[in-house]
Amino acid sequence: MNTHEKLRYKIDELDAELIALFEARMQVAENIAQYKIQNDIPVFDEAREEQVVCRNVERLQDQSLEIYADSFFRHLMALSKKRQHENLRKYNVSHKI
Repeated sequence: MNTHEKLRYKIDELDAELIALFEARMQVAENIAQYKIQNDIPVFDEAREEQVVCRNVERLQDQSLEIYADSFFRHLMALSKKRQHENLRKYNVSHKI
């Protein structure tokens, strides 16, 4: 296996880990949304989202990736909110996200 193939294999391994983590994160986010709805807590919390982005960007070892990590987490949370909206519609719940 040449270097290019080894690097592609490593990307494939990382992608498999990422997708498993993505699914787990989406499930927890859904559970949080359900808890908030049951307890009449607003689902959307802008301050919390900013906190999540900042905390994770600060975890970077390579600060040159800051703009990409920021974008990554903002997109991840946008997907989570989209999924929550879909689930709320499915259960005919009208709750502000």
